[in-house]
Amino acid sequence: MNMASGGDGHSSTPELDQGQVNSESDHMDSEDSKEREEPPAVPDPVEKSVMILERAKSDTEKFAALLMVTKLTKAGKLSETEKKKIMNAVGLPFLARLMRTSDVPEGCPPFMFKSIALTVLTSLMSCCSGSQVLYGLIPILCEIISKSELYETDLTLIKDSYQCLKYIASDQCGSEAIIDYEALAALVEAYAEGNFGCNDAIDIILMVASEEGTKTWEDEPEAFMKLMTHIAHEFVVDHEENKFKLCNVLTKLLQSMPPSSEMEQQGWKQDLHKGISDIIFSKLGREHRISGLRLAGTALENLGLLWLLRAGAESSTEETKGKQLLLMMVHLSCIEVRMGLEDRTFEEVVSNALPITACYTIIEMSVVFLVNGAVDFEQKHKQQLYESLKGAINAVLKFLQGASFEDAVLESSKTYMFVCATIRVLCAWLAEETAANKDDVYKTLPFVIKICKHSFDHNKTSVSKSKKKGHSVVTHKAEDKKKLPDVLKFLLPGLCHLTAEDIPRRILIDLELENLLFEYFSFHWNSIKDAFGPQVKEEVDIPVHKIHAAGEAMSTISNIFMNIVVQEPERVKSDILYYSLMKFIFCKLPEIPLESCHLKLSGTLCILGLMILRHQHPNVKSTDFTIFRFVQSTVRFLWDSHNVEESRDYATLVVSSKYESDWGSLMDIWFLGMHTLSFLLPIIPWLSDFLMESEWPQTIVATLLTVREGGLDVGLKSALEDFLSLLCRSSNTANNVLQEKGVLQVCKNHKLEELSHVFGVKL
Repeated sequence: MNMASGGDGHSSTPELDQGQVNSESDHMDSEDSKEREEPPAVPDPVEKSVMILERAKSDTEKFAALLMVTKLTKAGKLSETEKKKIMNAVGLPFLARLMRTSDVPEGCPPFMFKSIALTVLTSLMSCCSGSQVLYGLIPILCEIISKSELYETDLTLIKDSYQCLKYIASDQCGSEAIIDYEALAALVEAYAEGNFGCNDAIDIILMVASEEGTKTWEDEPEAFMKLMTHIAHEFVVDHEENKFKLCNVLTKLLQSMPPSSEMEQQGWKQDLHKGISDIIFSKLGREHRISGLRLAGTALENLGLLWLLRAGAESSTEETKGKQLLLMMVHLSCIEVRMGLEDRTFEEVVSNALPITACYTIIEMSVVFLVNGAVDFEQKHKQQLYESLKGAINAVLKFLQGASFEDAVLESSKTYMFVCATIRVLCAWLAEETAANKDDVYKTLPFVIKICKHSFDHNKTSVSKSKKKGHSVVTHKAEDKKKLPDVLKFLLPGLCHLTAEDIPRRILIDLELENLLFEYFSFHWNSIKDAFGPQVKEEVDIPVHKIHAAGEAMSTISNIFMNIVVQEPERVKSDILYYSLMKFIFCKLPEIPLESCHLKLSGTLCILGLMILRHQHPNVKSTDFTIFRFVQSTVRFLWDSHNVEESRDYATLVVSSKYESDWGSLMDIWFLGMHTLSFLLPIIPWLSDFLMESEWPQTIVATLLTVREGGLDVGLKSALEDFLSLLCRSSNTANNVLQEKGVLQVCKNHKLEELSHVFGVKL
């Protein structure tokens, strides 16, 4: 009854307030407004409501005042200042208590408290941003939408619940809260069942998915499977306009797809394949075709080539259809890119950026498929595919040559992102093909390098600021969102090819590529160096994939520098940059642990350091301790690669288990390292003695004595023979010691003719 009387009290509130205001105020209210010095800061109804709320001594009295607030908020004319004043007076905890209350006075609607609290909360939501009390209401809001049949008499309650959830999902912290409270299952259920407000449910899901990506479904993978099963089925059976709306929904969901499970149902993938095929092979308007291509590209990127070719089926007929689908996707994408880029002004191109970008993904991946033979196309189809791709890339090159729009690119975020996407698709092509369109490629290099520098400088500054604030470079998500696309990362493979050729290498050197690469190398090193330190691994919050990506980037940069070192020896000999790079490697290489995951980076740095040392050795002081640590690390990398202990017969020299899994990529590095080190022996006098002190050459001889005839790979035998020959020619000490260790017997056992000549012995 108290609550009921509270409701009556609401209607008498003006009289109640009248008694609390002095008579002089009443008199002033009746005077002409000109006599007032200034108007009240807030309208009377708001001021009275706040006054009553602040004077309320119990929840009952506060609830009575809340009824007046409900009328005010329903009017929808409150300013943000007024809303904040009312919310401060009401208190979010009070609204939360009302929403959790299930008992209502006899004769009142069963959800009266919830309804009134939600009405006020929905109207004042902008005052609650980031509140943990608000996030704590997520389970209650989900319960309302999950049991909508209980609230059929008050659909406004359901609608308000969705509005609250939608507001919560609109910022990053709120999206994380929805995931943490495992609210997605309830939203998926509401959408799949077609409950009241189901369109709001999918909107909220997509908001969270767009914000959080694959993290969205980490705790609720079953919800993702259920949602995809439902939407993919809708997608395949619907042949009306809704099919293309579902294209956009599926695209966003696939971008948030959790890691696949062996137990997951495959039916939705087959439905998705069928629905995409229907679109790709149909005659459609451009807008609809673009929606289909965008979904197809996202599906290919996230589900893989095998899904596209087979779609879960095993028959060769289905695989043939998959190849046809891929071919058609590529051809349509190339046509769309050419239509969007050719014979258009820069402004016209940018206005049409989204559909063009949608096709870039398909083109990028198809370049890789074509080059690495992942798809067994017939020769005529390969040629058709190549010509289509070449035409699209030619359009990309012509577009990027418009140097007059550089300022416009840097001023607009949207424009800049599109240009970066365009450069990225060019980078995919250059990583595999540099023979075509050479002149056009060379003309674009100044602009491409300029964009690379701009992005890198911006991102470097962002990371520097985050470090000053005490944030982790790797995990601070807010800083990551301010970053620009890392264009240089995508250009690196193409630079490996371009720096091997005279004309583009000279262009790139003139564009100060070397300085940029050194900075970029240092940047990546600093981003992961803590992973190499003495800290316990659990204390270093750097994801494995980021360590791997940085390592790959540094290895590729090293390969680019190797091209320049080989082709520009005089430059390497005289340029201070290469001395600095060499010293950097000398200092950093010993910090990298010789674990399997770091072997490629270690080996590549060994080789680059040795190659620069060949030209810079006159500048290295004999007192420089870093060079000895560098050589020591290099020897360790080369030494540990082979042994006899892990062979079946203990008499065959085999690749060490630590190296074996990646030997395909490590083999060339190892052989080049052996060759380069051997080449340095005659020109650096102290090097031979240092190697002998390490006892590595002695160990090689001792090991070869235990290896049976034929137990030595031909290439390996040649590399070891060359090394020992040059070592013994360069050092009398090495010559004498190795003879004492039995090197002549090794020559006889393995027929090492060149090495035997060093000692004046004929086999």
